[in-house]
Amino acid sequence: MISFLLFSSSFLNFSFFIFAIGFVIALILEQFVKTNGNERDLFIVQTNRRYCWRQAWIANLFWFLCNIGLYFVARNITPVDNFWSEGL
Repeated sequence: MISFLLFSSSFLNFSFFIFAIGFVIALILEQFVKTNGNERDLFIVQTNRRYCWRQAWIANLFWFLCNIGLYFVARNITPVDNFWSEGL
């Protein structure tokens, strides 16, 4: 269970950054298309921006839930500390 939550948390963190970068690129393209493009191009860029924004929030929400799940699953695990128990 812990390995699944760690994998999910890492994947969601990775996908969040992809969507966040895509949102910033779409935002810059939207400003460029507003001045130099037609309505169809503006619609495509705005749709892409909205999609990236929504997916970034969803990925961030699921990442947060995975970390809460990791907290509850891992709080009852006894840490193994063999470093201090070995004699000199």
